[in-house]
Amino acid sequence: MSTQSQASWISEDDGSHDETIAETWLFRLRRRRFRSVRSGICHDFYVTELADGVHVIAVTPEDHVILVRQFRAGSGRDSLETPGGLLDAGENPGDAGARELLEETGYAGDPPECLGVLRPNPALLSMAITTVLIRNAHSVSEPNPDAAEELAIELVPKAEILAMIQDGRIDHAACVAGLLQWQFMDRQETRA
Repeated sequence: MSTQSQASWISEDDGSHDETIAETWLFRLRRRRFRSVRSGICHDFYVTELADGVHVIAVTPEDHVILVRQFRAGSGRDSLETPGGLLDAGENPGDAGARELLEETGYAGDPPECLGVLRPNPALLSMAITTVLIRNAHSVSEPNPDAAEELAIELVPKAEILAMIQDGRIDHAACVAGLLQWQFMDRQETRA
């Protein structure tokens, strides 16, 4: 079910006033001009255009969730989170999730199930993150992370995930949202 509605602001002059301020291999920072449909006021907004991403909730047959601990430059510390990464252009989120899980952990499992799409900060980011679930995950190879990724794999009992979110051991917002969505859906399935 979509919660989309008609936009209350529209692009001014079909984007002719928009400007790229900075561009790197990872993102593009844009100034975009919009006009309010209600008031007619024009305003410049700054948007970081970043490729869409995927997070993977991978669960082993023993009901352990596969997490990775890795350094995050934004916080300047290590972060415990679900495996994931950016989608390649045109890549299906399920395929990307299975690829990221295998690359980062060496695990594979059942076909990915899409749990939903989240927008981590729609005020500033164009990015959408799809959360996928991979059941029956098991080790099939050695991890093959990117050159700048130094990952430690942690298998956490499913029953401990909520406590880890509550006490801040897992605090990556998109991972937390995906894990909570999964926990809610899992409880609904259990009750059915």
